[in-house]
Amino acid sequence: MRDEFITLSDAERKVYEAVEDYISTTYDAASAADRNAVGFVMTVYRRRLASSFAALSATLRKRLEGVEEADQLRFEEDISDDESLDDTMDPEEAAKLEAAALSLEEKGEIHRLLAEVRRLPRIDSKARVLAEKLSHLREAGFEKVLVFTQYTDTLDFLREFLVNEQGLEVLCFSGRGGEVRQKSGTWTVVPREEIRRVFRDGSAQVLLCTEAAAEGLNFQFCGALVNYDMPWNPMRVEQRIGRIDRLGQLHETIRIENLHYADTVEADVYRALRARIGLFSKFVGRLQPILAALPRSISDAVLAGRGRGQREGVVENIETRIREQEQGGFDLDSVTDADLDEPVRPPALYDLEVLDGLIRRSELLPPGFTAQPLGPREYKVAMPGMLEPLRVTTSAAFFEDQPGSAELWSPGSPLFPSLEDSASVDEVVKEANRLRQLLASLPAK
Repeated sequence: MRDEFITLSDAERKVYEAVEDYISTTYDAASAADRNAVGFVMTVYRRRLASSFAALSATLRKRLEGVEEADQLRFEEDISDDESLDDTMDPEEAAKLEAAALSLEEKGEIHRLLAEVRRLPRIDSKARVLAEKLSHLREAGFEKVLVFTQYTDTLDFLREFLVNEQGLEVLCFSGRGGEVRQKSGTWTVVPREEIRRVFRDGSAQVLLCTEAAAEGLNFQFCGALVNYDMPWNPMRVEQRIGRIDRLGQLHETIRIENLHYADTVEADVYRALRARIGLFSKFVGRLQPILAALPRSISDAVLAGRGRGQREGVVENIETRIREQEQGGFDLDSVTDADLDEPVRPPALYDLEVLDGLIRRSELLPPGFTAQPLGPREYKVAMPGMLEPLRVTTSAAFFEDQPGSAELWSPGSPLFPSLEDSASVDEVVKEANRLRQLLASLPAK
């Protein structure tokens, strides 16, 4: 895993600091009764700023429309992919806070910030670094790369940049669903299972994702992932990494690239966590309460202003809590390190190719077991006692694409015939070798 700390250009740094100042001064000017709502909206600004200037620009524009037409909520489009909600606030509650803050913001200040953002070059420093990273990953043999961002505004900006200026083939997956670019340049929505298949089997080099892809979609065929922005809760980064770092990964080594804006509170926190506890490189289960509290700690520092003292205070507080946790309580890390070492496993006795040869040979199947072909490596099977046949496959790819419609026909499946419970390991090995020899001696079918 590699961290890239990106130095903002002078113009970008000026805008970044202007937004930071607006956040803290607006929050400070709010009454005690309004601070919860204003703090929520200001935190949303900061999260989008940390993602991309394109996301910030889109958010300021929508927010300006909301200020001018106070009866319309303009943040709702962003809330679905907004990690700031965490697990403590639902979209309805967030919308109420957003509406409460509408009358407290200054239209002129939002206009000023929006004008400053629009004066920046269309392609910012971080996007340029991403293009370089993707090029280096291709040179290293990683033909397909996942790129994660928290926001669809950033995703939309990146896909146009990567397609139109970098000449890459790109797919997208967000709360809108999977999206494939047509020759006309338009983007067509496809089902979530379809986007995985197209990415695996097609020529696209990049799949741009929001957090929607961090749930339920697995990409073992992809060996590299870029975090274009870093969620304030590190456990969400672990969820992203889990899309490729899992059983069945085809690459011997996977690459994770994290992009940060240098000299920011977020970058300071991640740097400290990587150095102090080996974040993302070892099990830190007992520290999860500390990690889960990070969004609140970072938010407090952001709302307090951009003074160096606030940033150092966040890091020092995290360090203190980690030391306190390490000095007392049950050391789950040490137990896990010792207990989770996996023993060396022997080679598999047979693979899905052998099983496919077996299921197509009725003379080799147990009495009463029937298998009727439905398509390539797809069968309808019946066993004694079953009320009706069921669908199975001997293709791992087919099973991954359609896990709810077919059972993978392999040991462990209730539809797979088992040896007698008394069978020894030697008998299993002997039977597997006999099966291989028998299949090899039979004419093709």
